[in-house]
Amino acid sequence: MSILTPVTAATATPEQAKIADVLYGARGSAGYSGPYSYFLNDTKLVDLANPLGDYLRLGGAALDRRYASLAIVMAVRHWNASYAWSVHSANAVKFGLGQPFVDGVRDRKRPTSFADPKDEAAYDYVSHLLAAKAIPAEVERRAIAALGETGVIDLVATVGFYTMIGMGCLAFDPQLPPGTPRLPE
Repeated sequence: MSILTPVTAATATPEQAKIADVLYGARGSAGYSGPYSYFLNDTKLVDLANPLGDYLRLGGAALDRRYASLAIVMAVRHWNASYAWSVHSANAVKFGLGQPFVDGVRDRKRPTSFADPKDEAAYDYVSHLLAAKAIPAEVERRAIAALGETGVIDLVATVGFYTMIGMGCLAFDPQLPPGTPRLPE
């Protein structure tokens, strides 16, 4: 756990409580938890970041929830962010990527099969973005063909946003939900 102080319902200022109500209410969360409980110490940051996170997490205009979930689980796994993984990995299954896909990402292995060719194009794009920090032209062409240009832009933005969340999980080490295992190194 970080020595930084998370905001709780008992310690929240009126401004923090107002933002937390919007933040956690939109996620159906029972209370102050995760990296946002620390980010709430900077209410302006959360007030600006929350709408962007909702736009990206909910799929945005050009990227449906399947591919938003793909980007999210790949980004938070890259950062070994156990809290964010515990929250988002089930959505990847729920939105059609399948348990074998999620297990492959968790185990840092390329999935052996993809339910849809678009999944593979998106996976390859995000893999190169995170690991190689460069996108080969052929990988980019396949991603654009699968998701469209705006979809690829939203994919990159989702990876970037959830990199912030992943780093928050690393820096603050928020308490995991009871019974939730940490990601393997």
